[in-house]
Amino acid sequence: MNIQAEKLDLLQTIMNTNDEGLIMDVKAFLLNRKTDWFDELNEVQQKDVLEGLAQADRGETVAHADVVKLFGKWGLK
Repeated sequence: MNIQAEKLDLLQTIMNTNDEGLIMDVKAFLLNRKTDWFDELNEVQQKDVLEGLAQADRGETVAHADVVKLFGKWGLK
């Protein structure tokens, strides 16, 4: 998806409408929208998070107790 092209297309639609209800709906949506932390990540970070979730779904995880033991060797708790 080309986000810049999408934004321009959306702006053009808004600029060309006389539908006051649409304008008020868009305004209300934007004012009430909560930003998701995932949306604030860059593309590489999002890819890493999604890969981590996929690994967890495949059962490729390490138990917390094992991590504590591993890092405890270096004095980290």
